[in-house]
Amino acid sequence: PQPVLRVSTLSPFAFPAFRIIWIANLFANLGTWAQSVAAAWVITTEQSSPLMVAMIQVAAAFPLVALSILTGVLADNYDRRKVMLTGMLLGLAGGIFITILAFAGLLHPVTLIISVFCIAIGSAVVTPAWQAAVGEQVPRAHVGSAVLLNSVNFNVARAVGPAIGGLLLGATGAPTVFLLNCVCYAGLIWAIWRWRRDIPERRLPPERLFEGVIAALRYTQHSTVTRLVMLRAFAFGLSASALWALLPLLAYGHEDGNALLYGYMLGALGVGAILGSAVVRRLQAAWGAGGLVSAAAGLLAACLVALGTTTTLWVAFPALLLSGGCWIGVLATYNTTVQMLVPDWVKARSLALYQTAIFGGLAAGSFMWGHFAGTMGVSGALSAAGIMLGITVALLYRSRLPEQVDTQSLARADSTEPALSAAGFNTQHGAVLVAVEYLIPKEKLSELIGAAGPLRQLRLRNGAQQWQLFRDLEREGVWREVFLVESWMQYLRMLDRLTLADKIVLDQLRALHTGDKPPVVSRNVSYLAMNEAQGFSLRREPESL
Repeated sequence: PQPVLRVSTLSPFAFPAFRIIWIANLFANLGTWAQSVAAAWVITTEQSSPLMVAMIQVAAAFPLVALSILTGVLADNYDRRKVMLTGMLLGLAGGIFITILAFAGLLHPVTLIISVFCIAIGSAVVTPAWQAAVGEQVPRAHVGSAVLLNSVNFNVARAVGPAIGGLLLGATGAPTVFLLNCVCYAGLIWAIWRWRRDIPERRLPPERLFEGVIAALRYTQHSTVTRLVMLRAFAFGLSASALWALLPLLAYGHEDGNALLYGYMLGALGVGAILGSAVVRRLQAAWGAGGLVSAAAGLLAACLVALGTTTTLWVAFPALLLSGGCWIGVLATYNTTVQMLVPDWVKARSLALYQTAIFGGLAAGSFMWGHFAGTMGVSGALSAAGIMLGITVALLYRSRLPEQVDTQSLARADSTEPALSAAGFNTQHGAVLVAVEYLIPKEKLSELIGAAGPLRQLRLRNGAQQWQLFRDLEREGVWREVFLVESWMQYLRMLDRLTLADKIVLDQLRALHTGDKPPVVSRNVSYLAMNEAQGFSLRREPESL
């Protein structure tokens, strides 16, 4: 047998699919950041109003925030490779449109905003599928390192891409920069197109969009991992956004301030992120995910205060290096936590909700700190952001992130779901009431009560609308677990979503059952599901879920 590859920061590069896509994505990111310089130049040369400049950022960010959950449903229900290709082709179409207009001399702020909006819609389609597909490019044990390397990829491009864009802009003009971005992006499309892997088997029809959104929100409501990550990510983005929002003003407000200094500051953040990525895994192993996030966010808070209280570059640049390392440590840890602790059926949607939370915090924070900078100055706003981030770390310190679990526990468990074709009624309408009858002796009553909490979370997280555990007052020791599901199809999805970890919870409860036969399951279908051409009967059968 082949030896198991030891997990390390660079171990994902041993897998050809990840390696090729990572390299192609690096060039695509470089092209994107180079294009951002050219777009800013077009806006500047047209002497656009501040509102028009702001609309570029709105056009780039709005689709990602508004559409991520919907595109996450697509990524969870269809081939993620095809979803990515669809979004990338849409983004490439927008890039080609910008390039043609630029060479024809017809590019102006309004057409640029429309094109950027089109590209951003493509990005909104790609992002959830891209994030969730990391687990299809490398084995599960290497997912954390792959997420970290993708963050390094982005930060390297952010540090180098604007310099490439500036050089090309001065040498050949904006149209060439736009063309370069299209060529680089086409290379990424080629890498994704040639990627082949085993597509997971889907036992049931895809969820509809609204149905998929409701399932994701229900899962988040009853999932400690996604709820906690969203809360902490939003709180972090709200304060830490001051770093990006006020950095240009900090550079230009310095006595030696110019565009070159701003570029150096961005470069320092990028270099810090690259250096920080080298130690993230070791720190996470030593301190745990929650400890690393709290320490990195606390150090970033101190760096923000330092940037706000000093004008000395010998202090500012080390603070920026540390800030870059802290930034990648926090975001990579949040992303990895969702990747590793969320089952595959809802992974893209959970990542989309996390992205919505972090970008929502960044957008709201950027507006807030920009407003405060106008009243209390850039230094005051940065210091206030650092103090607020420090307070946030202290308040959320006890809400520690769950640590990693057995990587196999979230694999899908085999279930004996009833045959869909034999339903004989409308599977999309009419509620389903399921009752499971257990015989529990008095000496195991405390164990039953202890198992009720995890069982309730399991049922509600996987799709039940209501859940209760009842004691039979007429039959000693008889307890009934009762839960309501929206439809027969949703009941089948509940069974299909069971993971090995869920199965352990069910097995622990069934171990308390002392009857000669397995717990009796009663499945009852609402009359609203009745097919006019064919009746149905309530069924009560001695079989396990």
